[in-house]
Amino acid sequence: MSAGRRPTRATRAPLLIGHRGASASAPENTLAAFARAFDDGADWVECDVRLTADGAPIVLHDATLDRTTDGRGRAARRTLDEVKRLDAGAWFGRRFASQRVPTLAEVLACARHRGGVNIELKCDPAAGPVREAHRRLARAVAAAIAAARFPGPIVVSSFSRPALRAARAAMPRACLGYLVSRSARGTNALHRAIGLWSLHPHVRLATPARFAAARRLGLRLLAWGVDDPGEAGRLAALGADGLMADDPAALGRVVRGPAGAA
Repeated sequence: MSAGRRPTRATRAPLLIGHRGASASAPENTLAAFARAFDDGADWVECDVRLTADGAPIVLHDATLDRTTDGRGRAARRTLDEVKRLDAGAWFGRRFASQRVPTLAEVLACARHRGGVNIELKCDPAAGPVREAHRRLARAVAAAIAAARFPGPIVVSSFSRPALRAARAAMPRACLGYLVSRSARGTNALHRAIGLWSLHPHVRLATPARFAAARRLGLRLLAWGVDDPGEAGRLAALGADGLMADDPAALGRVVRGPAGAA
């Protein structure tokens, strides 16, 4: 099956990746945020994907609907039709009241011919037995990617090692990224087992030693939580392959200069 075009090293290192889109400027994980990220100079966007009760892959960070929509309860217990009725933008600002929770297919359509997509797998225990839930999510994401015939680069990432194992089973040729926030333990074993493409450390774990260890494994480094200009400059100097930020325009001014952020 297709998993999108394989990413390559950025021609302008590092890649600028809009975290949940340009989530500093528009409601996170909405089409408005993804479009704004590309308008602001992002090379890629990052989105969070989970399943509805009827198995549709939607783009939503939290397990519950409460924080970023006018709905309540767990997304995994709502059908796609129910989720699509919710307002996903007014919490951020009244002018975004028309925004809805997008499907993965809609995000891929938004990003088409504009840049790459980093798809983070989110699995809710409420969706059923964990192993089967991971399988269902990975298969749904694989099907959405295949149906989209997406021409740009795609990376499928997760904090969950079981989710990444399920992703490898569903997408044998996909580029997989391992997200870490507190410790990078287990990276070597996971890489041997499934063949990672990248390591995604939180900025506080993005040290020279960790970069060197990842390079020895042949992994790309996509750091996240990079919203401080000083950290962006430090990571760019270390040779980071990508920086994920809520405000890609601001990072662009740091690592590319004013003209490069346009």
